[in-house]
Amino acid sequence: MAIINAKIDDKLVKEFRHVIYSRHGLKKGDFKNALEEAMLDYIRKYSEQNLESPGRVSENSMTEKAEQLEA
Repeated sequence: MAIINAKIDDKLVKEFRHVIYSRHGLKKGDFKNALEEAMLDYIRKYSEQNLESPGRVSENSMTEKAEQLEA
């Protein structure tokens, strides 16, 4: 697991938390799961599908992770 420290706009975080709360009720772990889901969506949107390089997350592992988050 990685720990990421980043300064994010307060309004953006507030809106993100509101959406999470509306969708899940903000139980323990919901923020982390929603953030991972957003990162996976970003990777799917902007990565080149056919390239596999060392350290890169494969499409299959991303799909499996997304299915776990949705369960």
